[in-house]
Amino acid sequence: MRDALLVVGSLHYDIIVNAPHFPALDETLPGSAVSYVAGGKGGNQAVSAARHGARTYFAGKVSDDDPARILIDYLRASGVDVTGLQRGEAMKSGMSVAIVDDRGDYGAVIVSGANLDIDAEAVAIGDDVGFLILQNEIPEAVNIALAEKARALGIKVILNAAPAREMPPRLLAATSLLIVNRVEAGMITGMPVQSTEEANEAARLLSHLVGEVIVTLGSQGVLHAVAGGNPVSQPAFRAHPVSSHGAGDSFVGALAGQLAAGSMMDAAIHYAQAAAALHVSTPVDRRHLIRPMQVRNRLGED
Repeated sequence: MRDALLVVGSLHYDIIVNAPHFPALDETLPGSAVSYVAGGKGGNQAVSAARHGARTYFAGKVSDDDPARILIDYLRASGVDVTGLQRGEAMKSGMSVAIVDDRGDYGAVIVSGANLDIDAEAVAIGDDVGFLILQNEIPEAVNIALAEKARALGIKVILNAAPAREMPPRLLAATSLLIVNRVEAGMITGMPVQSTEEANEAARLLSHLVGEVIVTLGSQGVLHAVAGGNPVSQPAFRAHPVSSHGAGDSFVGALAGQLAAGSMMDAAIHYAQAAAALHVSTPVDRRHLIRPMQVRNRLGED
């Protein structure tokens, strides 16, 4: 039965600093807190999927250093199978530094390191895998090779095109479901995506490229579009943001987990939105405690 997920993507050791605002050029700010978190879009999405009940495999690459050991331990403790993780010493493990301001907004700098050295040919896709999840923090060539391999095996490919970069036609052609935010939608379509009307038009255009697309709009909810149909909007859940860091990854992992469990798309989106609302409302050091029962309780509140 193909009910497992394979996430191929990045792992970063994240240093997150809280500050009153983002520093201006040459400005030094006093911060209020610092957190050390296992991250990377690939790792975040794998952990989210596993915590929401999906059997989840992860493939990526780390070095033989202290951050790698922390990252691997975190994935295992979260229920993610890491037997497909590649190791090497030529490059350091990936890392990032993020600043979170008093409004919960954040900015980050990533140093990809070993994430740029993944060997696509060494990534095994098991007979029980029904969904492949990819992002843009690993090389384009790796995404293309694995997406085409999965598509040929009848496996659905979910591409979270983040961070924003140009999308090669070969990758879009092998994608079953594209998930983007406003910035990523704008880069792929070449049009501004600010207003509701622009977001709807972008969703329509993207659905014709890949067949099915989700455009996330933060507090304005999400748009879901299938080629030939009109985009359907789902409003966001109420939230009291502590930090928006990782919200998109929480959404993608929870959505993929629900789809793997057999949920219909509308129900999976609704669940993933509730999971993301809980994520942004929960302090970073307590997010590992979020579980499906809390999400279901949240579903009943709005």
